[in-house]
Amino acid sequence: MPILAELYVATRTRNTADADTENLPVLVVQRGSDVVFTKPLFGGDFRTARGAGAVWRFDVREVNLDSADLSVQLWASGNDAWSPEHVIAWGVSGRVGDERVIPLAAFLDLASPVTPAEGGVWISGDTSEGERILFVPSVDRGRDATRARRLIVISATDPYGGMFPAAAGPGGDFEDTGTVGPLTLQAGGAGRLLLSYTLPVTPQGDLAHGQGAFYVVDLAAPFSRSDLEGGAFTLTIESDDWWMPDYFAVFGVDTVNFGPRALIPFVAASAFELRQMSSDPSEGWHSVVLPTAKVLPQPPIRPDVDIDDLEGVLARGFLVPHAEDQEPLPEGRAAREASPET
Repeated sequence: MPILAELYVATRTRNTADADTENLPVLVVQRGSDVVFTKPLFGGDFRTARGAGAVWRFDVREVNLDSADLSVQLWASGNDAWSPEHVIAWGVSGRVGDERVIPLAAFLDLASPVTPAEGGVWISGDTSEGERILFVPSVDRGRDATRARRLIVISATDPYGGMFPAAAGPGGDFEDTGTVGPLTLQAGGAGRLLLSYTLPVTPQGDLAHGQGAFYVVDLAAPFSRSDLEGGAFTLTIESDDWWMPDYFAVFGVDTVNFGPRALIPFVAASAFELRQMSSDPSEGWHSVVLPTAKVLPQPPIRPDVDIDDLEGVLARGFLVPHAEDQEPLPEGRAAREASPET
């Protein structure tokens, strides 16, 4: 498997009382029982403030971190409990201009808007308030034909700690790098519009100066990387103030609830691949085409898998069945498959 150059973690904190924390968790990456990388999440309490979205970038070029069989965990760093709603992690391998996006782990819907305040998942060094460690389940990238049923949209507005700074351009004061929007994300391919999504106003910092955001949107019509072939994602701003992004990413997930099994890279762009935006042509671009994320080659298909039934699957080493295919095994068969002798 490729050696990672960068490692990213994105989260959204629950919008409920006491979900925020002063003790940002520690990222721990293991292979088997060996810790291969660990760093505390950084950047101030606002990144895990109530309802906040955030993204962290770690340069791991000198770690020689192979991307195979990694386990991603978040460890409590103190007794002030934190309650996340979503957590995802991905890596980037390769040289600048030819990077490959490698999904690593994802845990969505740790709580919902109707989850009681005391419910959900809590991380704390005080075991009376939560668990010490959040284990984030591993995911793959899916196949090119794996259809996304939801999208995750992640943004970081200049200046955002840990990210490459946005290129200088026309505009006003440095403190005005953010915008109230609206900003619309569209996707199209093969002569049809697949998505039109206006980033909403939320309790997060959204697109404001120095803020990060994490959005999850359901899709009325699922689509895949193959469906997007020949097309792209675009961003359009309708505000005459100016917005300078340091990072922008779009991932698909192959499940409607919980999961996912696959994290499908559509866009993962750093500042040097993005542009300053404004509906005022003297201050930026009104609309931009986002670079399509490059990925590793598709995993092979097992010979016993129906080639006409690949949608949304990736699995036990090769392919993962949909939920409706995961019925409990008969008792005798379950015992045989669990036996170390088989």
